[in-house]
Amino acid sequence: MSTQLSNANDEEGGEASKSTIIGPLNFTKDSSTDPPTSLVDERAVPCMFCSNTYDFHTPDNGSDQCLAHLYLVHRLVVADVKEIACLPSYCYYWKEKFAQEPVEKYCSSMLLNQLPDGTSSPNEKYFLLSDVEPLDYELRQRLRREKLELVLTRHQFERTDRNFNRGCLYCRDYRAETRPEFVSHLYTKHFLLLGKPEHLVFVDELIEIVQDKLNRLICLFCEKLFKDRPTLKEHMRKKGHKRINPDNHYYDRFFLVNYRLKQKPEYVPIAKRKEESRVFASDSDSDSDWSDWNGEEQTTTCLFCTHAEANVDTLKRHMVAKHTFDFDQTVADMSFYQRVKVVNFIRRQMHIRKCIACGEQCPDYESLCKHLAELDHFRLDKEAGAWDQPEYFFPTYEDDQFLCHLEEVDNERDELSQEEGSIVISESVTASINLDAESLSLENFKL
Repeated sequence: MSTQLSNANDEEGGEASKSTIIGPLNFTKDSSTDPPTSLVDERAVPCMFCSNTYDFHTPDNGSDQCLAHLYLVHRLVVADVKEIACLPSYCYYWKEKFAQEPVEKYCSSMLLNQLPDGTSSPNEKYFLLSDVEPLDYELRQRLRREKLELVLTRHQFERTDRNFNRGCLYCRDYRAETRPEFVSHLYTKHFLLLGKPEHLVFVDELIEIVQDKLNRLICLFCEKLFKDRPTLKEHMRKKGHKRINPDNHYYDRFFLVNYRLKQKPEYVPIAKRKEESRVFASDSDSDSDWSDWNGEEQTTTCLFCTHAEANVDTLKRHMVAKHTFDFDQTVADMSFYQRVKVVNFIRRQMHIRKCIACGEQCPDYESLCKHLAELDHFRLDKEAGAWDQPEYFFPTYEDDQFLCHLEEVDNERDELSQEEGSIVISESVTASINLDAESLSLENFKL
């Protein structure tokens, strides 16, 4: 979990402090810029050996033409090219390598008895670039991770961005605020199916391609050219061609499912396969062994500063030493729900620059820390009850790991109470009964 908390006073800090409830925050640093749509410039991808460039966003001068050029001119074949997550980045990387070192250092050499055009010729030398080369294997793995991260970030942005504001391809008076609304509108009002919004990514480019084809009077499905727009619309309506062609692999980049990590199946020896296929095989060896599994380390952020620790006990000691705040002592007699309120209350007060003890508003984070230290206000006023409000049931930070550790403490208290023979009640519930309504309902059941 990132701990890049913003300590600077925002321009809207005064307005935020007047609000009674704020939306969930996030420890990750907000970015005002749109996430990128590609790792490198895909509009001018260079050849690995010469000055030729290719636009990978067009079918006429894209990846197929680049690979054909590498084979016909430079006699280089790229193995398993469909498994490369980002071919433009792949080309950029190897162009730099081949400019410094010979191609034979990284490629396998082959001798064939024909030229690239099929003409017979003995002992013609060709090169194969594959993941057998360790450097190539590491490059492919890295590109998979980087491309998947970019796609997921872009997909999340396109699902939530409300600055889209684009007009419909058909009815010009409609403007959608989000991309999912735009795609849904095309289907519900005009029966134009581009795909489910939750499955699409790089929606802006997909819409541009669809609009360009419609402007050039080309059918989206069969890609035939028509003489005018009414004829095209009638054709697409009658033939059911108001959708993109699933057999055209150029559209694969717009669907999220095509970016999933594909791992090659591990080879299983024949003897082991026979043993696993037995009908009465024992299940004792089939249990998963989790002893060597290490999950991703989650850090917990201090309630008062950006300091984070993987161990919550270490973090609590930090709060005692740095901020003279003993969390365990503060919440010693509180229930689980009250401890949740305390954490969310302190998080929110620090966010809006207010003292947790007296409620004084400070202009910035530094002033607040100075106020808390000088007046010894790193404490919670249990009598005032400012923290004991229903609004603090909701987390101030949506990825707050501190709340997860409260449940662990609560479980320990529950186990101790059960050992002593007491009954554990999670939250007191008060219910009022209308006596008049109860008497009327009972009359209906009298025999």
